[in-house]
Amino acid sequence: MTAQASNNFAIAKMVVQNLQAGDAKGGKGKSWLVAIAQALGGIMGDKAAKLVELTGKMDKLAAANPEDQKAAKQFQKTMMEFQAQSQLFSMISNASSTAIKSIGEGMTTVARKQ
Repeated sequence: MTAQASNNFAIAKMVVQNLQAGDAKGGKGKSWLVAIAQALGGIMGDKAAKLVELTGKMDKLAAANPEDQKAAKQFQKTMMEFQAQSQLFSMISNASSTAIKSIGEGMTTVARKQ
């Protein structure tokens, strides 16, 4: 399995978990496309919250004594985690956009042929 396929599988698994958890329960007249979009939005919201948390942690570490080597090491570790989480956020954002666009275009094509 390629890295991209593995990432896509992980994202699909998160969407299914969010749908099963009821984060995107369908109401009257609500389409499954909206439910999927809400599940993806929930995942992105979780990642955004993690980025905010890491930013606050880096701010506190940056305000520490400049000669504190332990704080400097922790800052670098936190910054690397922030970069990794940023990449995950970007991948989920791109996958979400592509999925919603593809599904929407597919639905349009099907509707046109009927």
